[in-house]
Amino acid sequence: MKFNVLDTYSTYQKLLGADNAEARQSIFDEELVKPFEGLIQVMGGGDPQTFKQWGMWPEQFDSENGPTMAARIKKLAEHNAWQKAADALKDGKAAFVDYLEHIPTEVITFGLMVIEMGNVPLERGYSGFGAIPGYIMTVYGEPNAYNLARLKGATAHELHHNILAAAKPETPMISNVGTYMIAEGLAESFAKELYGEDVLGYYVTEITDAEIETAKQKIHDALWVSGFNEVRKYIFGDTIMGSEDGIPDFAGYAIGYRVVQAYLQKTGKSVVEATFVAHEELIAESGYFD
Repeated sequence: MKFNVLDTYSTYQKLLGADNAEARQSIFDEELVKPFEGLIQVMGGGDPQTFKQWGMWPEQFDSENGPTMAARIKKLAEHNAWQKAADALKDGKAAFVDYLEHIPTEVITFGLMVIEMGNVPLERGYSGFGAIPGYIMTVYGEPNAYNLARLKGATAHELHHNILAAAKPETPMISNVGTYMIAEGLAESFAKELYGEDVLGYYVTEITDAEIETAKQKIHDALWVSGFNEVRKYIFGDTIMGSEDGIPDFAGYAIGYRVVQAYLQKTGKSVVEATFVAHEELIAESGYFD
C-alpha cells in the first residue's frame, strides 16, 4: 500500500496566481480533478460537475474570491497541515503493517483540499471522505483551532475507512445501519488509538447522556435497516437529514464509537485487530446493547 500524496498547496498557489479563467480551469482539471477521476466515476457517474457538488471549482481562486481562499490556505500552511496529513497516513499504514497482505489496495491517492462548505448543517469546518478504496480527501472549509487540532485524527479516520472498504469488499459500509455504525466507530477509535482522545470529533463527543440513551435504542432497533437514505437517517440524525424521527444528531457515529470501545475493552484487542472482525460479531461481543 503506497500513497500518492498530492501537493495541493502548490496547486492552490498556481490557481491563485493564474491570470485568466482558462488557465485556472486547466490547472484545476489537471492537478485536482484528474487524480480523482476514478472516484468521480464511482461517486458521480463521470460527471465533470462532481467536484463542484463537493464544494470545489476554479472560480474560487479568481480575483473576487481568491483572497478568502488564500487566507484559508495560509492558516493551513501555518499549521504545517500538509506535512501532518502525510504523517497521519504513514502512522496509519505502520499500524496495519502486519496486515497489509489483507489490504489489496496498491495505491491510495490523497488530497488535503480546501472547499466551500456552504450551509452544511452542524459542520465544524472540516470533514473527509475515504470510503472508496484508492482515494482519500481530508477537507477544510474555514480552518480554526478546533478543527486544525483534529487534522491528523480526521486523516487517520478516513484512512481507516479506505482500509476497511478494501479489506471487506463483500460488506460495503452502507449495507445497513449496523455496518455503517461500526465503520464509523472503528474509524474514530483508530484516530483515538493513534493520537489520543483529544482528536475525537464533535460527532462523537458533543452528545448528552439523554441523547445517548435515545440514540442507543433507536440504533439497536434499526441495526438491519438498509437503503441509502434510510441508513443515513440513523447515522447522521434528524438535523442533517431533515427528518423528524427523534434521532439525535450523529447518532450512528456516537453509538458506533461506544460499541467499538466496549468491544476493545472487553476483548483486549486493538482497533487494527477489530477491523477484521465481522460487524455482527463485534456488536454481539461488545455487550453494548445487552
